[in-house]
Amino acid sequence: MGKVLVVDDDPATRMLMTRVLEDAGFGAIAVDGGRAAIEELCRATLNGGLYDAILLDIAMPDINGWRVLDAVKSNPLWADMKVIVFSGFTQSPQALMRVARYDGVFVEKNADFDRTVVNVLDRLTAEPVAH
Repeated sequence: MGKVLVVDDDPATRMLMTRVLEDAGFGAIAVDGGRAAIEELCRATLNGGLYDAILLDIAMPDINGWRVLDAVKSNPLWADMKVIVFSGFTQSPQALMRVARYDGVFVEKNADFDRTVVNVLDRLTAEPVAH
């Protein structure tokens, strides 16, 4: 499977998603906000351990998810990472198009949020089938 960076300011969500991802066979590291995400990505880059995907909350108090998404996709070393953006708030069509423009996936936090994320990550990180 792949290595996933979980970015959310809510401790319960971080703990839930880390456990669910690890149970599904992913390696998961969780950080508590946008600033910590950028710092972790820099650390991972320096140590040669880039992430395969980022699970990114939008509403965070320090650096919001939109700014993190822009930073990730504008950095050539990080731009290929898959991004799943999530929020407990309904997003505008423009916001959804912004995620799609970066080849990201938007998932709404709801009752099946954790299973949906694992299913999406399975598909995003699957090895391409040779023909």
